[in-house]
Amino acid sequence: MILSFHPCIDADINTIVAGRPPGPEEEALVQQADAIILPQGVREDLYALCRKYPTQVFPNYDVRFQLPGKIGDISLFRSTAVSYPKTFLFHNVADYQSQFPPGEDSFPFSFPFVVKGNYGGEGRMIYKVDSGSALWNILNQFQAMESTGTRGFIVQQWIDHGGRDVRVVVLFDRLLSYWRVQNDPRQFLTNLSAGGTIDTQSEHHLLEKAEKIVHHFCKKTGINLAGIDLMYNKDDEAKDPLFSEINYWFGRRFFGSSEAYYGELKKAVKRWLAFFDPEWARRVR
Repeated sequence: MILSFHPCIDADINTIVAGRPPGPEEEALVQQADAIILPQGVREDLYALCRKYPTQVFPNYDVRFQLPGKIGDISLFRSTAVSYPKTFLFHNVADYQSQFPPGEDSFPFSFPFVVKGNYGGEGRMIYKVDSGSALWNILNQFQAMESTGTRGFIVQQWIDHGGRDVRVVVLFDRLLSYWRVQNDPRQFLTNLSAGGTIDTQSEHHLLEKAEKIVHHFCKKTGINLAGIDLMYNKDDEAKDPLFSEINYWFGRRFFGSSEAYYGELKKAVKRWLAFFDPEWARRVR
């Protein structure tokens, strides 16, 4: 039996768990399933339930929940020995202050450098820092958020990527890549929400290199649905690109529409099912 919790993918049995923990009915279905299809925004409790039993689950979010947030991304990059900008991890502002005490003019890197909150997508909570006063304004914001349970951030070496980076979209065994280009020199973020544009035509050999590196990374980690961001140093593009972050929930504009994206996602799910049993793929509509 193929079980789908995804609202846009029909299988033998379809059900939705939204805004609540899964209950006995969902557990009974999971126990009977040969394969399970989950939405990208799946809650950790439902994912843990599906992983409790020896069934196939798509997408593979093991590392997403084991190593959450941007701190988790860097920990994963370290453990898989891929290239990424030099980075310091801090679990809270007090952790930072213990290593770089205020008033001592001691900083992780020379200015400018980048500060990223542990959570937040589409460029939120990401800052290019040019001075100590700017840094402490950001850290004061982070400290105020800690009372709500939002903790942790990274401080990262500034890499001049020339106003563009690479997004590689992973759809099971298919990789799609493009440049995200920022034409405003005052804005260092390339996110489409920050005014970045999509370029699929320039320097295909660099896109292909990024895809090959991501392919090997996914083989090591099991990631089979994500948008993975990398950047080249504009002064040395002969070197491998540097991993920036992993987006398990990513935008649809590259695909043209949500409808087009879900069409591609369904094809990926079918290919994933066919890997185990060709008959399984025919049971998804």
